[in-house]
Amino acid sequence: MVTPGGETAFASRLMAESAALGTRVQWYTTLLGKYSSVAVVVEELRGKYGVGNWAVKEFVQGEKSKTRRWGVGWSWGARRPAEEVARAVRAAGVPRALLPFPARFAFEVAGVGVGVQGVADKVNGILEGMDLEWRYRPQVSAGVGFARENVWSRAARRQRLKYKDGGGGGDGNEKMDEEEEEEEPALGFKVQLLMLKEGKGTEVVVRWLVGRESVLFESFCGMLKRQVVGG
Repeated sequence: MVTPGGETAFASRLMAESAALGTRVQWYTTLLGKYSSVAVVVEELRGKYGVGNWAVKEFVQGEKSKTRRWGVGWSWGARRPAEEVARAVRAAGVPRALLPFPARFAFEVAGVGVGVQGVADKVNGILEGMDLEWRYRPQVSAGVGFARENVWSRAARRQRLKYKDGGGGGDGNEKMDEEEEEEEPALGFKVQLLMLKEGKGTEVVVRWLVGRESVLFESFCGMLKRQVVGG
C-alpha cells in the first residue's frame, strides 16, 4: 500500500481518528514495515496524545527469516493486556522507552514446606485488611482485586487504624460499600500462587488487569512482596 507521507503519516492519521472515537473502540492497531517507524509512532502516542496504554508486537516470518514487521496497538481504556501481548518483541536492543510498563510482577517465597496454602493465608490476611475489593478462589489458587485508590500507603494505614480505634465515625470499609455506582478502579490486579519445583516454595505472580498509573501498580507489588516475604 502506498500512502502520502508513508506509514508514519498513515499511523498519525489513525491516532487522530482514534482520539475522536476514544473508548468506543477498545483497541486500535497499525502494522509497520520499518523498525524506525515504531519509535515515531510510540513517541507521538505518548507525547502528543498522552497514551499510557499501548502494545508493541514483532512479527517474524519464519524461524530463520530476517524479515520483520512491527505492530503497534493502543487503547484509551484502562484494561491492560497480558505482558506477552503488550511486550511481544524478540529483537535484542529494543529500547525500554518503546515498550509499555510490565504488566506482570513475580517473586518467590522460598523454603521447603512453604506451601501455597500458607502463602494464600498471608496474602488474604494482607488484602482483606485493606479498603479494597478482594475475592480469592482456593480452587485455582488465585484471586482478583480492585482498589479505587492507594489504600496500602502509610497514610492509608494510619487512617485505617483511626477507624478501627473509633475515631473515624464508622467502619473503614464503608467507602467501598456506599458507592454502588460503577466507577473505574484505579487498580485492578490478579494474584496467582504457583508451587515451585520439588516443593521448595511458592511463586507469587501479580498481573496488572486495570489501571492507568504504572506507579500505583509498582507500589502495590512492592508492598505485597515486602509484607509476604518479610511478614
